Amino acid sequence: MVVPTTAHVRDTTTMNKNYLLIFLFLTTVSTTVGAAEGQPANLLQLYDLALTTNPIVEGRRYSIMQAEAQKDQARSKLLPQASATGFISWNELTQENTNAFTRQTTDFTSQYQGLRGVVQARQALFDLASYRAYEGAGFTIKQAEQDLADARMSLATDVVDRYLEFLQATDEAGYLQGELDLTDGDTQRIRRLYERAMAKITDLYEVEAYYQTLKTRELEIRNLQAVALEKIREVVGISVADLTRLTKEELPSVPGQSDQWVANAVTHHPAIHALQHAMDAAAKTIASQWANHLPLVSLQMSGIYAKNGGFDNRQLDPYTVGTLGLQLNMPLYSGGSVKAGEREAIARFEMTKYKHMQKQREIERETRTAYLNAQTGYSRIASTAREVEARVKARDGQQRGYELGAATIVALLESKKNLLKSRFAYAKARYDYIRSLVALRVWGGTLSRSDLEEINSWLARN
Repeated sequence: MVVPTTAHVRDTTTMNKNYLLIFLFLTTVSTTVGAAEGQPANLLQLYDLALTTNPIVEGRRYSIMQAEAQKDQARSKLLPQASATGFISWNELTQENTNAFTRQTTDFTSQYQGLRGVVQARQALFDLASYRAYEGAGFTIKQAEQDLADARMSLATDVVDRYLEFLQATDEAGYLQGELDLTDGDTQRIRRLYERAMAKITDLYEVEAYYQTLKTRELEIRNLQAVALEKIREVVGISVADLTRLTKEELPSVPGQSDQWVANAVTHHPAIHALQHAMDAAAKTIASQWANHLPLVSLQMSGIYAKNGGFDNRQLDPYTVGTLGLQLNMPLYSGGSVKAGEREAIARFEMTKYKHMQKQREIERETRTAYLNAQTGYSRIASTAREVEARVKARDGQQRGYELGAATIVALLESKKNLLKSRFAYAKARYDYIRSLVALRVWGGTLSRSDLEEINSWLARN
């Protein structure tokens, strides 16, 4: 059996340096993101900050460290084992002596100190169970690394979703503020007309009621903005006052085809790789349990120094014994524990296999769904944009009709409500489409920092 000789060495000084760098990074980013007045945070800044502060991602990193430590523990059973034992004693020996002629018995007592030192060493020569366990620990490390990659993509999804939630509420607030300004002007104009008996009191009441409806909606939207910022604070760890806005007008269309995305997802998604490595680790566990039926062969070495440390700590002259031996342990019967461990390992492998199948089907479904949502979302942007244009014309027509006395104020206000709803729908369609693009890359297993950099380039301060 080949015994591995490389080791994963963890340097405490390096860990302390990493923590110091993280602290300095957080201090710098918090100053830049949270405290710099007039400098809204962008998507990339928040994502980088979340990578260093998010508890889930940090937990995944320590999962890798745990798996590496478990691999070192498994490897240690294949490396030499050495131990030293020292023993010191204070003894009092009382021995009866019988005179051969007189047959009288006398006691002889002596006091003396005993010393005994033992150095033992053991080297496994054949331990297939431990070697298979060592190989399985290597797959567990790879599984933990893929779980970390999956957690990073999920974190990117959370950051983008919460970021866009704030932008959507901000756009709605902007549309609403414009409508409030126009409605306030209409209210003042109708009030002046009513004072000159040129408008109905009911028209004035309808406009004032519409204005209050807008104010109520404004409160709701402001609350949505505050809640969105609080959600961002949760995921990045610090408070953020403002975010850069989406300024790109023409968003790119959906790349590729559905089947291509699905094929890439099954091949590249970290969750699939993680479960595949889990299956490999489970298979090695089965092999390790089966190997417990085999004999263990080890080389035994020892050195003994003793002074007055013989049987029952009898007085003896100092002596040294060196021993070199070959030990063979042959398992015969252990109450069925070895066979039960093998069955447990097989069951764990089967459970992991079906989890792999379930995750693959889920990823295929979600990838196709994300592709269809993205295709529909891209078309919805153009559709809602045309709807806004039509609603503007309808509103202008009702406005002109009201001024000529051919339309009622109720019809005019209804057209304004519809226009505002269509503008909200247009903003939502744009942000939902970006969410769909991100979801498509996440389920496709290809979301990377460059994708976030591209989305971040669509944003600007104003």
